Amino acid sequence: MKFNQLFILSILTFLAFVFVMEYRMPKKFIWTPSFSHTDKQPFGCYVFDSVLVKSLPKGYRVTKKSLYQMRDDKQPKGVLVVADDLSSFSRTDYNALQQMPRNGSKIMLAGNRMSTVVEKKLSCRFCDMYVSMSLQQYAAQRLHRDTLRWTADNRYKERLYRFYPQLCDHYISVKKSTTGAKLLAGPLGNGRTYPIEKEEWAMAVSYPVGKGEIILVSTPLIFTNYALLDGENHEYIFRLLSQMGNLPIVRTEAYMPQTAQLQQSPLRYFLSQKPLKWAVYLALLTIVLFMLFTAKRRQRTIPVMEEPQNKSLEFVELIGTLYYQKKDYRDLVMKKFMFFAELMRRRWQVDITNREDDGRTFSLISSQTGMEQQEVELLVNDLRRMKDSERQITPKASTLYIEKINEIIKSI
Repeated sequence: MKFNQLFILSILTFLAFVFVMEYRMPKKFIWTPSFSHTDKQPFGCYVFDSVLVKSLPKGYRVTKKSLYQMRDDKQPKGVLVVADDLSSFSRTDYNALQQMPRNGSKIMLAGNRMSTVVEKKLSCRFCDMYVSMSLQQYAAQRLHRDTLRWTADNRYKERLYRFYPQLCDHYISVKKSTTGAKLLAGPLGNGRTYPIEKEEWAMAVSYPVGKGEIILVSTPLIFTNYALLDGENHEYIFRLLSQMGNLPIVRTEAYMPQTAQLQQSPLRYFLSQKPLKWAVYLALLTIVLFMLFTAKRRQRTIPVMEEPQNKSLEFVELIGTLYYQKKDYRDLVMKKFMFFAELMRRRWQVDITNREDDGRTFSLISSQTGMEQQEVELLVNDLRRMKDSERQITPKASTLYIEKINEIIKSI
């Protein structure tokens, strides 16, 4: 008993030690972009959203509604769409994208890739810059950062911002002939913008639509926890968001792949309503409690055992029916004779099938039963001849022989 207690105590101590060591170990960062409101990893948006909720005077919130779902809202607002890939933008989304700015809303699309519908309508292309190494390797080697230039406008002066190239590895190619396009920020190389004959490179560009604007940004990783806390680069983020003016800003997660999967869940509506959500939780708790209480071993129900029934009479009736249908009266009498002979052998040790000892046999049966010896001798000899000759007998004769044998048996 003491050994078992010591063993259990050792296991619990070891598990506690492992738990404490695991808890004290530095957390491993995951550098996969998620842009999730609940993700505290570098490329999540937990810190980003928390800071904007406290910083923007007109309000900031996160929703899962798409542009199509928000288009009927007549109240002007700023909409921020951040995703790694916005190529799934459909024509319906683009129609909502065109309709909302006409009412005064301003929509900012931040992604590495853009839908061909949007690129065609706005006469631009999202292009890729080749980056050979990961952000961790680049930062570990202390290599130079890339420079982004904020173009001077009526709000801010021109300024340079330095980002790791992995955060700004895409750019927007805008045709110079595009009417109304306003370049907000672009890459800087050797002190000037990259020259292209009929195109300009930009990291952020604004298109006026009706009373509002459509703002394209090719650097979605700027809108993450890591970029917000990276030196003074938060100023660049707020300069971009300030393009939406004095409007409340809504960031939508409707175009993130994991959000699309969540919206297809059958429990989506239940979990979105507080009473139904608690009903689901209560049902799960009930199931868990049911499993815990029913997991105990139960006494199996003892079945009711019926008393054995005597089937001998039914068996005799069945055999009698077979003999009656076969009409083999001789065989029935022989069976009775053999039974009678076996009974004599067990009771008085005489063998009525042995003719050499007939005198003693008949005398004994006569004395024990009170029948005449000649009558017993006549009966036994008739049965012997019937056995030897194998002749058939009538039903009346079989009845007579059986009654005589039963009379002797009852007299014993």
